[in-house]
Amino acid sequence: MRGFIKKTVPVFMLIMFAVSAGSEVSVKLRNLCFIDGYKKNQLFGYGMVVGLQGTGDSRSNLTKTSMKNLLKSLGLQETSPLIKNSAAVIISADIPANLRVGDKVDVYVSSIGDAKSLEGGVLVQSPLKGADGVIYVVAQGRVTIQGNEDRRGVKTTGVITGGGIAEREIRPEFILKTTDDKDAFYLVLNDWNYSTADKIIKTLQKKLKGSTVSLAGNGRIMITIPENTPLAEFIGTIENTEIVPDMKATVVINEKDGTIVTGGNVIISEAMISRRGMIIEIENSEKKQSAGYIKDSITVQELVESLNSVGAGTADIIAILKALKASGALHAELIVR
Repeated sequence: MRGFIKKTVPVFMLIMFAVSAGSEVSVKLRNLCFIDGYKKNQLFGYGMVVGLQGTGDSRSNLTKTSMKNLLKSLGLQETSPLIKNSAAVIISADIPANLRVGDKVDVYVSSIGDAKSLEGGVLVQSPLKGADGVIYVVAQGRVTIQGNEDRRGVKTTGVITGGGIAEREIRPEFILKTTDDKDAFYLVLNDWNYSTADKIIKTLQKKLKGSTVSLAGNGRIMITIPENTPLAEFIGTIENTEIVPDMKATVVINEKDGTIVTGGNVIISEAMISRRGMIIEIENSEKKQSAGYIKDSITVQELVESLNSVGAGTADIIAILKALKASGALHAELIVR
């Protein structure tokens, strides 16, 4: 970038951790891919939180009916139970691909009535079902509110750590039969990229003797399992295989805290930059102007380091990057949060 930039406003600190564009980092396949069919599952259900200090539902018919049914199941009859110390909630949980009877999972609780707070409440035993309508987990326990240090935050949602107990096991089905009756499974890239997929296929073809590795439909890589091969050892070998992935050029900006992170080889083409309150001084010249000119291609890292070293504020750098993307000079996906 020709010249340098002066800034008259207070200087903000901007730190960038970057790997030079020419360096290559090997990544294990378990961090790039997952096995098709081997996934987490989601559960949900309905329940009642009791023991609240007058912060529960005040006029919910659903809560009244649920409390009546709960007391009736215990052999008690109550025609008009008080509900201000209880609240109707939706409960949810994520369970691993391999779920065994007795495993404990975290359960999330959310009010669906007009309760003011679930803090200090206890969830009464409640079932959680999968999309197939089958009960997999039963939950119960004290609700903990997740707030920040000054205790502010949403008090109508909470979590019961380890409050769910698995009542049914789940065995993932990921092994399939090929047309020639061989066992196989699919690898799926977390972020599909044909160049990275090609590297994976070529690397595994050399490493896995007696196995066929090929590109399958819908962005998957099919791997056949040789006969008399221990499955755990075979998959472990694949997961620990390392390649150098082709990363997508991305710039992520968090406008709230001024964080800028770049991934991949992000390049900026020829462009002119003008920003109010910034002055460009041309090297070996007394001429000053309010615009800068990028003649040769540079990286985001080089641009940000140049701007940051002379005191440009974070807001200025973010504004310039957004403008470069809009002009087509920034060759990367720009994500603003």
